[in-house]
Amino acid sequence: MSNNKELIVRHKLIDRLCHWTIVFVGLVTFLTGFSFFFPSFQWMSGIVGTPQLAKIMHPFFGLVMVALLAVMLMRYYSHNKWNKYDLPWMKAVVWVLLQKEENIPPVGHYNPGQKMLFRSFVIFVIAFIVTGIMMWQPYFAPMFSAETVNWATLIHSACGILMLIALVVHVWMACWIEGSITGMLYGKVSKAWARKHHPMMLEEDHKDK
Repeated sequence: MSNNKELIVRHKLIDRLCHWTIVFVGLVTFLTGFSFFFPSFQWMSGIVGTPQLAKIMHPFFGLVMVALLAVMLMRYYSHNKWNKYDLPWMKAVVWVLLQKEENIPPVGHYNPGQKMLFRSFVIFVIAFIVTGIMMWQPYFAPMFSAETVNWATLIHSACGILMLIALVVHVWMACWIEGSITGMLYGKVSKAWARKHHPMMLEEDHKDK
């Protein structure tokens, strides 16, 4: 990254603003959500003040998080379609984990692991919207039976835990590949970085222009 001529855009400004806003809103949503699980977790609600306020604010922060996630998913959709580069990469996943880069087939803007995370986030967004509305007191929950609300609560909670695991994997992948976080912070990566980690990204971006 010695000079600007060697830099290319990986994440546009709107995507970076959306991403880091999701990080903030998502943190509040997850902490307030987990504060409901057990009395020993109630201290997490302190991020918004009190347990009572957390119960009020949680669904609103959740709506903002889901809305922003939906925007990002739509914007990133084109780069997350399955293509001819994905199957060879998946067959070589052992070499990926062993970091034997000379044996890893080239991939485009995102590798299959990132694309699977993308799809998991789509499922979580849908699940959070449906179950969240069904269990939202006092607005919508009275429209459903107690048993239905209980099931919605169970699914909502399970998806929260699964999404947290997916987010840990997402952060791990970002930290594992040096330069990924920098790309999301500043929007640009070097062509050398792209050739090393996502070589077909340059070809895909050229076609999009």
